[in-house]
Amino acid sequence: MGKETILYHLIRTLIRIMGKLPLSVLSFLSDVTGLIWFRIDKRHRTVVFDNIKAAFPGRYSDSEVRAFTRKNFQHTASILFEAIWSYGLTKEELLPYFEVRGRPYLKAAHDKGGVFLLTCHMGNFELMIPGIAKAGFDAHCLYRKFDFAPVERIVREMRQRFGVNMIPLRKAAPKIMDALGKGEIVATLLDQNVDWYKGVFVDFFGRPACTNNGLAKLVLQSGATVVPTFIRKEGGTYIHEFLPPVSITVTHDPIKDIEINTQAFVSAIESMVRRCPEQYFWVHNRWKTKPYCLLAQDETKGIH
Repeated sequence: MGKETILYHLIRTLIRIMGKLPLSVLSFLSDVTGLIWFRIDKRHRTVVFDNIKAAFPGRYSDSEVRAFTRKNFQHTASILFEAIWSYGLTKEELLPYFEVRGRPYLKAAHDKGGVFLLTCHMGNFELMIPGIAKAGFDAHCLYRKFDFAPVERIVREMRQRFGVNMIPLRKAAPKIMDALGKGEIVATLLDQNVDWYKGVFVDFFGRPACTNNGLAKLVLQSGATVVPTFIRKEGGTYIHEFLPPVSITVTHDPIKDIEINTQAFVSAIESMVRRCPEQYFWVHNRWKTKPYCLLAQDETKGIH
């Protein structure tokens, strides 16, 4: 048995042991972990603080932003602990914790053909897959592979146990087009920063955010319907909501079509985040890549 296999079994056993703890105990451990993380991680604390101040100008005082940031760290920590809790549950045990809203939007889109589920790092996004199952659909989900093989293996197991097929992002286009051509559902996240050569700049909470242009290209090529969806927690219930499809614009100018439709997708994501901002993944530096701009010319010296 190789080292990676041994580590896989050790991590899996630890997860199963922790998953046996009462949910109230796991919630307490999650809150404590989030609070400790908030105290010691100045870099990410600053990222969240700055993101909230910029996204909601004038809405919160500094003390309110600090309180918001602390709660956001605790929410983010809960994603891991709730995933551990869910790992040992059967479909019949887990799905009663979910409530699905807006299912007719997905049903109508699926009846027409291939569907892209557009989502973001909202709520406990690791538990979106059971929500899709609760709605009565199978799907393919795009994801970025983990570099550490034991964790990659465990995460794939957790995500695929409800009938979802995980597709690694690298060289995914042929598999995506094949699935859409068969009238199937493909879920993807579109709220992470990318380098300038991988995307286009669109407005997200009033600031230019470099966003992957791949979704717009695939939608324009396939004619798939784009249905926004997100999950949030209310009390002890996970609300998985499907929203009206995003209108697709076709001007026959390839560059303009990509820009316009990517903006529409990101605007849909922003509307989801505004519904429940405290449960969004604000620790990510969404605006890290800056748009190109000319340096101001020094009128006294000129540019040489």
